[in-house]
This record gives sequence, C-alpha cells and structure tokens, in this order.
Amino acid sequence: MSKTHWKKLTNPDYLGAYSIEDGRDLILTVRRVVQEPVMGADGKKEDCIVCYWVEPQKPMILNATNCKTIVKLLGTPFIEDWAGHRLQIGTEKVKAFGDVVDALRVRKKLPAAQEPPIPCADCGQAIAPAYNMSAAQLAAYTEKQYGRKLCAACAKKAKEAGKESADAQTDA
Repeated sequence: MSKTHWKKLTNPDYLGAYSIEDGRDLILTVRRVVQEPVMGADGKKEDCIVCYWVEPQKPMILNATNCKTIVKLLGTPFIEDWAGHRLQIGTEKVKAFGDVVDALRVRKKLPAAQEPPIPCADCGQAIAPAYNMSAAQLAAYTEKQYGRKLCAACAKKAKEAGKESADAQTDA
C-alpha cells in the first residue's frame, strides 16, 4: 500500500521534494516557463516563476538557485529559450528556516542522450514530444505529412488548413 506524504496535502498543485519517491530523479522536458501568482500554504499570493512540463507532471516553482542552474546548463538566461530542453530534477538536503530540509533541485548536468532541440519550421519554437512521440519522431512524421518539421500546435493548424483546402476543392 502506498503512503501519502503530508506535504502532498498542503500544496498539491506543484511539484515538491515530496513528489520524488524512491529517491529517483525525474527527467522532464520544459514546455514553457512563466511568471504567475501562486497561493502559498499561508493563503498569501506571490508572483513566482513556474515551469510547466511536456510530460504529465505537476508544474514546478523555480527558485533563484534552480533558475541559475538552468542558465548555466542551457547557456541562456531567456526563459523562452528553455522550451524543449530536458532537465534532470532531484532532491537535495539544504539549510532553510533554521532546519535541514529536502529541496527540489535542477541537477547540474543535462540528462544523458539529450537530443538537440529541433525548431518548428512555422513558429520557430523547439519541437517537444507529443502524441506519444519523441520530438525527433514528431519532426519526422510532420516532415513526411506536411513537407516541414512542425511542433504539435503548428501540425494541428496545418492539418486544419489541409481540411479546409480539400473542402474548398470539393465545393468547386
């Protein structure tokens, strides 16, 4: 029977050190990073930097330590450039609030076998895994279907545009 960590009940909307079970690091792909208001356990709202993942995982609030690590790993301070990159997330004991606690940390190395980001031919963003395909598989599929490498959102637009074109030809 699985046990429930008490902190999962206090802020269940975000990834926390308690989310990593069995001490196994998570390998996650950045979908987007934004600044947004977050309600703390004390009921106060605070603007935080939040990272959303491609994989079905809770978003992670990024503190300054984790942001600085990402900048060093990816070589860019611009959050828009972080999309499509894979990061390794683990826990580390840190001194905080007069105690030693577990904290989420972006590891100081990229996960093994990191594929270079593939830019979408239409929007220029990094192609992220989608539809149960890796970024490389999605790029190959869309190149075969539409003649160019597309992210999931642009592939959907291309598919809809193709349907509209076919409908227009049928009506003519």
